[in-house]
Amino acid sequence: MKPILTICCCWPLLLAAQNLPPEMYLSSDGHQLFTGGQATTGLYDESVIRTIHLDFDQSNYWTLLTQNYQSHTDIPATMTVEGQVFDSVGVRFKGMTSYQQTQNKDKKSFNLSLGYATDYEKWMGYKTFNLNNCFQDASFLREFFYLHQIRRHIPAAKASFVQLYLNDEYWGIYPNVQQLNGDFYEEWFMSNNGTNWRADQPAGSTGGGPGPGGPGGGWGDGTAALNYLGTDSTEYKKYYTLKSTDKTDPWSDLIATCNVLENTPLGQLQNELSTYMDLDRTLWYLASEIAFTDDDSYVFKGKMDYYLYWEAETGRITPIEYDGNSAMETSFAQQWTPFYHANDADYPLLNRVLAVPALRQRYLAHLRTIVQEELDPVATLAALDGYAQQIAALVQADPKKLYTYTQFTSEVTELKNYITTRRNYLLNNVEMQQIAPTIATAAHYVQGQEWATPTSLEEVHVRTTVTSTNGIDHVTLFYTTGLVGNFTAATMLDDGQHDDGNAGDGVFGATIPAQAAGNWVRYYVEATSANTAKSVSYLPVGAEHDVFIYKVSPPSAGASTVVINELMASNQVTATDENGEFEDWIELYNTGSAAVDISGWYITDNPDNLDKWAFPAGTIIAPNTYLILWADEDSSQGPLHANFKLAAGGETLALLNTQLQLEDEVVFEAQEADQGYARVPNGTGPFVIQTPTFGYNNNESVGTTEENALAQMLEMVPNPADQSVRITLPAAARHPVEVFNALGQRKLSVPYTEGLTLPTADWPAGVYVLRCGDAERVLVIRH
Repeated sequence: MKPILTICCCWPLLLAAQNLPPEMYLSSDGHQLFTGGQATTGLYDESVIRTIHLDFDQSNYWTLLTQNYQSHTDIPATMTVEGQVFDSVGVRFKGMTSYQQTQNKDKKSFNLSLGYATDYEKWMGYKTFNLNNCFQDASFLREFFYLHQIRRHIPAAKASFVQLYLNDEYWGIYPNVQQLNGDFYEEWFMSNNGTNWRADQPAGSTGGGPGPGGPGGGWGDGTAALNYLGTDSTEYKKYYTLKSTDKTDPWSDLIATCNVLENTPLGQLQNELSTYMDLDRTLWYLASEIAFTDDDSYVFKGKMDYYLYWEAETGRITPIEYDGNSAMETSFAQQWTPFYHANDADYPLLNRVLAVPALRQRYLAHLRTIVQEELDPVATLAALDGYAQQIAALVQADPKKLYTYTQFTSEVTELKNYITTRRNYLLNNVEMQQIAPTIATAAHYVQGQEWATPTSLEEVHVRTTVTSTNGIDHVTLFYTTGLVGNFTAATMLDDGQHDDGNAGDGVFGATIPAQAAGNWVRYYVEATSANTAKSVSYLPVGAEHDVFIYKVSPPSAGASTVVINELMASNQVTATDENGEFEDWIELYNTGSAAVDISGWYITDNPDNLDKWAFPAGTIIAPNTYLILWADEDSSQGPLHANFKLAAGGETLALLNTQLQLEDEVVFEAQEADQGYARVPNGTGPFVIQTPTFGYNNNESVGTTEENALAQMLEMVPNPADQSVRITLPAAARHPVEVFNALGQRKLSVPYTEGLTLPTADWPAGVYVLRCGDAERVLVIRH
């Protein structure tokens, strides 16, 4: 037996979060939502080094790959990996400097595409793979480690190591770096329905060369750094490659963003630009590139080697990190200030955004967090040692590597020294040294109960404890509904009047208004110092990608006579609907003495969509009567076929009235095939897994009462029926035989006589309930 999880007007957060993107996850207590930083699994499990075999039919495959480099044309190969064989995988050389400057070296970078022959083939969930040759990186770790570190705070590709064989010849070790395509965006965003650009010169464009001396002006030439180039999209198409979109006019979003970024007065820029860009994610992005001195980046080149993603759900653009093989630059870049290129107007994300005082301080807060967490010498150096030990023997045995094993060990040491040097350099910056407040705690309260889940009728009070050695200018609560989108600011006060304890005790309070049932509410706290810089800090420190969160529950409808009485989430042979199909089903039961009209009520398996399916007009459940709802996602088959299926692995099911008040709910775990999940005692008890009692008393599975015996003797032959059905009851039956249709409406009532036969030829196909006293059975009519 598996008892029901009893929660009063509260949707379980962990179950409700099942539709989150993979990179978004809840804390174990359900109080915080995190994005990024999870240990990689599956294909990109960093602890596993896989082996890929590529076999080409063409003996001159290397010549073909070389000839096709400029056109990016794939040639076919068979890929074998861990016993799986993929035919006609597309293979081509990739990269620019990593290809051109390796000249006649065999250690080229490869792009592998499983979509070459079919769009549906994937290996471990992915169809495109980038095997990078680690040009200018004898450690093999530069990009791999950089991506690992920044993925805690910004969307960034995953990477793992593989060994490569070409026609059975060993080609050595490669980092396998995730492609920035729909699979990637679906992991970090609510969907991949947005627009994806790469900032680079499209093939055939006359926009100018990429390098410092190119005809387009080289790095920082004011072309592809979100520079405003006018209203003509043709100008932008010279410098950005449109990789994917679902929009008919995606360029208008890019143009509008560039226009606001470059042409809005600084005093209005934060407010105006927040509609077009995810400003907080942009600041984390800039801080990540600066912290790790990525010279294949926006902050260095201001022209290429980064992506832009327009998010369909918010209409905002986010810059995306790309090509980190030159990160942790140990020469000139090691002394980049926190505001590298901030004085150059051709880099508007640095020059314009960081000129807004509030955004500058937010950026510094994020940079301090990265320095403290991701450049922490103890954890970081240990991690680098671990990765180096993992690949050392493979690097030594690599017959195609571009550098010697001695250079490998030397560069690992160089990277470790870089961590300490870079950290110290940034911490010695005057603006970085400004002291921000310390936010010790934060929590929300509902009617005085910490971390309680509110209903849609209840406001939420947030309290935080803040201290500062140089005074507190103000404390701000940022909150919003939904899992993405901009926040609303509310001032938090320490005056004893805002659910904040005593005045002047360092506890600040503010209120989040009551929100609609089913909404997620995210919030975080910002504390601003009273120093000249107005330095800020956050809790959670990873805000806005790390936040506190709660889910608003529907209010209780109070005592209800209609309950979810039984369900079956894996119906293989138990019962068929009117179309002869074995579908998931839900049984409602009216425990009361009066009929209940549930027209317009809702039933849902998704806490984010409380009105997912509505009962049709005229749905009435007579007293002590059952109603069967088919959960089969096929409303065309009848009025009581819902638009969802039940998850055999477990989920939440809720019944709500027309006011979206909760009438009943059940949280069920993994179900067994052809077993009912039923209330015992019938209509009132906890749920147990037992023999199904489709459309009648759940106690009858046990069969201990005289009522049960009477119910079990009610027979209907045939069932399903077509032209007629014969009813058989004990001779002692004194009650009439009543027939109710699927909407709970009584169709007929006739006295019982031995051998009673009901003509059904003119009954509409569907599910009916036959009742005689306390005996009930479900009858299916099928023509």
